[in-house]
Amino acid sequence: MGADPVVCVTGAGGQVGLALREWLPGARYLGRADLDITDPEAVARVLPGAAVVINCAAITDVDGCERDPQAADRVNAAGAANVAAAGARVIQLSTEYVFDGELEREYREDDEPRPRSAYGRSKLAGERAVLAAGPNLVVRTSWVYGEGRNFLRAIQAADRAGRELRVVDDQWGRPTWARDLARALAGLAVADGPAGIVHFAGDGEPCTWADLAELAVGRPVLRISTDEWGAPAPRPRRAVLALDQARSLGLPLTDWRTSVASYLEAAA
Repeated sequence: MGADPVVCVTGAGGQVGLALREWLPGARYLGRADLDITDPEAVARVLPGAAVVINCAAITDVDGCERDPQAADRVNAAGAANVAAAGARVIQLSTEYVFDGELEREYREDDEPRPRSAYGRSKLAGERAVLAAGPNLVVRTSWVYGEGRNFLRAIQAADRAGRELRVVDDQWGRPTWARDLARALAGLAVADGPAGIVHFAGDGEPCTWADLAELAVGRPVLRISTDEWGAPAPRPRRAVLALDQARSLGLPLTDWRTSVASYLEAAA
């Protein structure tokens, strides 16, 4: 593998973009004000010269995407295609939402995607555009938390405010610390790195959102169903990502409980 490529990070103001600064201090970080990936002319002007682009730019508001699927497609699908057209090797962040979550086993990289939501469909279209453009890499992940707004911060804030904590207990996944994901992405950010699709998430037995909430606040929560929650967008029930390929690539996997504990300790 090569070394010291020119790396650009789009969507640099998000949780993963912020976490990458620790692992790739020499990269060029482009937030929304620096580059609108939905503008192909801007992308063609800004990205040439990069050997690797880690595309973290996305609309990740699942319910917002359901309300405005055209906006989701502009960023998550067409925007990813614009980035891939710039000519660099692309590492595209994607999501477990490309699966319907109906399998009882873990989802492998070669399982057929069946997204149930506008968000999942837009991310799958972005995956396909990036993979069609060259020997690029899609990294699917799940339940990301890090610097900024995330589930763990929200549930702790609600607990401090004395609100009743009603949390979904019939969706299963593996939480992923943005710092762990960023470390893996930094190791993959070489000009002649792997191509195709790889899954990366926290290691260990899957949990529900209610399990994660109780770990965050240290007390029981009211466990409810997805139907009781009543969100606009459908969610995959059990989109647990298989990590065998990540292990074969030597990516650094950490038990999600260990990472959550480290994150909560640092954020206290």
